[in-house]
Amino acid sequence: MCPNCALIFKNPGKFWSDEQDIVRYTTHNNNSEDSGYVEFLRKIIPPLKLFLPKKFNALDFGCGPGPTLSLLLEEEGGMVENYDPIFFPDAHLLVPETYDVVTSTEVVEHFKTPKQDWDLLTGLVKDSGLLAVMTLFYSEEIDFKSWWYKNDATHVVFYQKKTIDYLTAEYNLEVLYTDNKSIVIFKKRES
Repeated sequence: MCPNCALIFKNPGKFWSDEQDIVRYTTHNNNSEDSGYVEFLRKIIPPLKLFLPKKFNALDFGCGPGPTLSLLLEEEGGMVENYDPIFFPDAHLLVPETYDVVTSTEVVEHFKTPKQDWDLLTGLVKDSGLLAVMTLFYSEEIDFKSWWYKNDATHVVFYQKKTIDYLTAEYNLEVLYTDNKSIVIFKKRES
C-alpha cells in the first residue's frame, strides 16, 4: 500500500503479461446486446446526469470490445468517442484537454502504471469538465484476503477513500459525487 495515497497494488512481478490480459479480456461478454452489462453500466448515468451539460463531447476511456456506455451517453446528448488500448487504440483521441466528459468504468483497477495512467486520464478532461470513474472501492470493513474483487488477475490496483482524496488534490479535481462504493464523479478545476 502506498503510504501517501493508500493505493493498494499487487506486486508488479506477479502482473500478467499483456498477452495474458488480452486473452482474459476477450472472454468478457461486454457489449450492448448483454442486458446485464447494460444495466451494470447504467448505474453511473443517474449521478452523472446531475452534472451533464445539455450537449457535450465525451470519451469513454477503456470502452472494451463492445462499446456500450457511449450509447447511453449519446441518449443524454453526448457526442461520444470510444477509446480502448486493446480494442479501439485510436491514439488521435488522446489529445490533452479535449473532452467535456471522460468516463472510465471498470478500467482504473487495471492500471499497471497508475501515475502515468492517471496523468493521461485526467489530462483528457477540459477545465470544468467531468471525469466519471467506476471501480469497486476497498474499505477497512472488507477482509482483503477474502475480497473477491482482487481475485481477477488483471485487477492490479485498488482504491479507497484516502486514494480518492489524494487524486483530488494531485490533479486539481473536486469530488461532485461519490457513493463510496464504486462510483466517483470529479470536476476538473480551472487551472
